[in-house]
Amino acid sequence: MHEITIITQYFYPSVFASGQLMTDLANGLSQRRYNVNVFTGSHSNESIPDYLINVKINRAFSPIQPNRSFLSKITSSVFFLLGAFFYIIFNQHRNTTLLIVSNPPYAGILGIFFRIFKGGNYDFLLQDIFPESAVIIGIMHPKGILFKFFDSLIYLTCKYSRNTIVLTHSMAAFLAKKYASSSQKIKVIENWAIVDIPVYEKQDNKFAQQYNLTETFTVLYSGNLGRLHDIETIAEAAKLLKDAPIKFVFIGHGAKIQVLESAIVAGQLKNILLLPYQPRELLPLSLTACDVSLVSLIPCAESIVAPSKLYGMLAAGRAIVALSSQNSYIDQLLVTYKCGINSPPHNPQHLANIVLELSTNSLLVKQMGERARQLYESKYTFKRALDDYEKLLFSDS
Repeated sequence: MHEITIITQYFYPSVFASGQLMTDLANGLSQRRYNVNVFTGSHSNESIPDYLINVKINRAFSPIQPNRSFLSKITSSVFFLLGAFFYIIFNQHRNTTLLIVSNPPYAGILGIFFRIFKGGNYDFLLQDIFPESAVIIGIMHPKGILFKFFDSLIYLTCKYSRNTIVLTHSMAAFLAKKYASSSQKIKVIENWAIVDIPVYEKQDNKFAQQYNLTETFTVLYSGNLGRLHDIETIAEAAKLLKDAPIKFVFIGHGAKIQVLESAIVAGQLKNILLLPYQPRELLPLSLTACDVSLVSLIPCAESIVAPSKLYGMLAAGRAIVALSSQNSYIDQLLVTYKCGINSPPHNPQHLANIVLELSTNSLLVKQMGERARQLYESKYTFKRALDDYEKLLFSDS
């Protein structure tokens, strides 16, 4: 029986999308009769669910768990990397199939150590292109020492990996242009919806009923409210629509939740509802408790990151409104498959006009939602992704 070890800071019971996706991958591979080991920084006092009973989970010691503060994230990532280093050096055989996930972004250094000390190979899953992602949110300068250091580290990680996996073709094109000598190693495997989502009618949805959304046109943003997402424009659009019969629902957390909290207070906005991350088992209800789903990226982020929330939105069978630059991969997807509308970032009036127009055109909203679900079933199921990972990771086995 083949064995694989996955190194990921986030794993069950983490609510972060990357952790839930890696939980799915580990579970899927174990169900296909692979021996799956996971080393993670996610702590848990919960019993392991039955579906993970065949996955061996090893958790790093850390006196602190990551939260919104930059310092806590750095500290927890350092403890995770130290634990992971000793784990791969002393507990892994050189022939182990090793998948290293880029959380934290510089986790790829573990693969380099594995190659140096054990003579082994590794595959690198690059979830966002770092350090460019740090530059566009303003925490790193493109000519600074830190940028050059991390850029060199990612280059070496990609150079010495067996494969470097990215999440979209636009990310692959960006990385191939940046690291031309490693372009043949770059592979694309897109994400999937975290759970199976039956398509519920909103009126029959208990989550929508609980929050009085059944009779109101509802726009849903579900997921990370992080620095790479254009939350400011959504907040301004909600302010412009404060007197319209439209509700903006945000489920999740992140650095920019303060933008929404401030907007609610300053504008006395009653059309914004903030909710915490929902348990995994409630996602089929929470993701379908709306008429339209929102996804957003700040300018220049389209080739750097891939919002995993997009696949849950497609699976939920809801029309999608995106905030992204013209001709971004999200814009092209929505136009090609006619499952949503793209709006440019930093233009709240344009976004408000789109939402207002959709709120009066239920037929168009329904048709877009149906096409979104069809697209998910044809291209973005978990089985498709699992097949791709299995073929890539065990191609030489």
